[in-house]
Amino acid sequence: MDNPQNNTLKWRFDVSTFRLIGRELITDRITALFELVKNCYDANSTRVDVIFENVSSINPDSKITIKDNGYGMRFEDIRDKWMVIGTSSKRKEPYSPEPFKRRCVGEKGIGRFAVDKLGNKVNILTKKAGENQKLNVEIDWNKYETSFQQLGEEQEENKAIISGDVALKSNMQESSIMQRKDVQEEIILFTDIENKYQYENAETNMQGTTLVISGIREIWTDKDIDRLYKELTKLVSPFYPLNPPFDIYISSNEYSAYNEETIVKADSIQFASHSANIEFNKEKQIQEELYFDKDEGVIKTREIPIQPFGAISMRLYYFNESAKKQYHTKYKNDETRIDGVKIYRDGLISTPFAEFEAHPDKKRDILGIDKRLWRDIFNRLSTRDIIGIVDITKESNSKIIDATNRQDFVDNEEYRKLKQFIISQIDVFSELRIYEREKKKTNVADELKKASEDVQDFVKTIEVIETNYPSLKQELSPLKRQAKQVDSAVKKGLSEQKKAEKEFLRKENIYLSLMSLQDYAANMSHAVRTSLGKIKDKAEFFKLHYPSSKLEEFFKLYAIEIYEEMNVLNKVINYMLSYAGSNIPFDDFDVKKLIENLFAEYQFRFKNENITPKIEIRDNFIINANRQFFADIFQNLIDNSIKALKEKGNKIIKCSGYIENDSFILFFSDNGIGIKEEDRKKVFELYHTTTAEDGGAGLGLFIVKTRIEALKGSVEVVDNELLPTGATIKITLPFKK
Repeated sequence: MDNPQNNTLKWRFDVSTFRLIGRELITDRITALFELVKNCYDANSTRVDVIFENVSSINPDSKITIKDNGYGMRFEDIRDKWMVIGTSSKRKEPYSPEPFKRRCVGEKGIGRFAVDKLGNKVNILTKKAGENQKLNVEIDWNKYETSFQQLGEEQEENKAIISGDVALKSNMQESSIMQRKDVQEEIILFTDIENKYQYENAETNMQGTTLVISGIREIWTDKDIDRLYKELTKLVSPFYPLNPPFDIYISSNEYSAYNEETIVKADSIQFASHSANIEFNKEKQIQEELYFDKDEGVIKTREIPIQPFGAISMRLYYFNESAKKQYHTKYKNDETRIDGVKIYRDGLISTPFAEFEAHPDKKRDILGIDKRLWRDIFNRLSTRDIIGIVDITKESNSKIIDATNRQDFVDNEEYRKLKQFIISQIDVFSELRIYEREKKKTNVADELKKASEDVQDFVKTIEVIETNYPSLKQELSPLKRQAKQVDSAVKKGLSEQKKAEKEFLRKENIYLSLMSLQDYAANMSHAVRTSLGKIKDKAEFFKLHYPSSKLEEFFKLYAIEIYEEMNVLNKVINYMLSYAGSNIPFDDFDVKKLIENLFAEYQFRFKNENITPKIEIRDNFIINANRQFFADIFQNLIDNSIKALKEKGNKIIKCSGYIENDSFILFFSDNGIGIKEEDRKKVFELYHTTTAEDGGAGLGLFIVKTRIEALKGSVEVVDNELLPTGATIKITLPFKK
């Protein structure tokens, strides 16, 4: 109980629980300060000061002060709310008092425990407006630390005694052992430790709360405070209509950059080269999304239904190479302000925050933006290319729930779909990047070509002057010679530019092919392990039971199955070996001719199987790739079709294609057993097969998908063109890949 006679307060929960939700759960100092500043927001503050004093070393005079001008607290607020986990006050009253009406963001009641992360002691100085005294509460975490250590030592001693430590038993009486068993059951509560408080005179018009944290646990360098500044710039969404405002100031008596009050202000987005935003209409249940108009080369919006995660607003700022150069000039190569997408709930950052890490390997990338780069490092955007602001609300996005550690959201279906949606919006800017790069390459080539033509025209003009004015020939001769040298240099530059572009495409194709192998290798490891497991089981059966006339039937069956599994392994190994060469040859070839040659190779088998092959490829299409990689696609499609046609009459395998807009479209069809509607996506998965009885291992279409994706293309099952039965696979290859 509290003791008002000697002015002490006692808190009411377990010390170990406090440790869990304080120092151990809030593992980051910046996160700790974030939580404390967020509490100021909930208290209707218009101004918060974060003051660092003597923090450059561990010393008795070090302290951090967080001072706000909010509505302050009474004694009862501190006793019944400030140090109570999960207090329901903010759930019952989700908005702060008038005139602010801010949506309260600190619902779990753990932000206040961040003070333990920062220092050994804290003084809470708080006062309501109109009162003539302020309340001063002193909490010394060292007292709790000592009690916690004592409890731990006693429990370890008890364990040793109870488990049979002879040395300890010899020094203790039976009664003492029993008493220590009782201590083991004891729980130390905050009610066991007293915290002093007192009232002090104060100006009547003063209001707010000040936390003075002393005995700072860790040194704060100027870089640490810089990091805090950068993270605090993201605390409030720059687009949320906060009125009255919420301003944050940082100061330090040791570091020159902060020796005067420095207001925290977000200004990075002014350097962005492109931006786009989406909104929603809740009444009409409409959500906007971004898409890239390839014809106009601009990003536009279109309407879709509001998604399961709820309606959101989103702004994205993209920094191309030119914008980054301007930005680096301003911030002296400090890229840390451009750091991806942040999610705000009711105007205040929700999570993740305080996440910046100088070393990329330590960075938290909860939306998975950077994790996607390995698949296409040339075109996809990283967190160093964009600033994103996603605005959600407690009301509209109730299924997006903050994780207790403040570094992520609770993993559920709605959150996963929200992440997918955010990524899809970022990918629109990837399309813009590709468009701009291609346009720039074309412009450079055109300018080089025009420069060559201009120089040639200049030489012809000189020659005309020489003809008309022979006396000027000697004077014009050096100029003519220099012009020809320039023309030769420009032509050489044009040739080198074409070579460089071709080399870039070659390396890009190699990279993409190898990246496609990453997924394939993971699946193949599983495939090899599975096949070896089956072979091992059946081989052990032979080892244990062969020979046996009673089991002859099983011996024959298992021998066939072992043979089939060996074929699967052989196919996997051959495919993997196709990547094993140190030099993967890429060249230009005509897709139409390659398919015609491949069909010719199958001519004998087609004849034996009574299959009629048809090729109706309308346009020639030159592609730069590994010829064998591409042939793998159609070899697997042909093999699949032959199996699907086994029991059919009038067998047909057909390949047709044409160029449409910026893509080359291929259709591969047969009139075999077909693919069920529900299996159209599954057929490209590893081990999914509809021809198991004919030796199908579920690898063919998986290889097809892997190869096509390596070429930046897509593959899908569409309605069959050879009715009444059969299957049609549609392959789309980007024209410029």
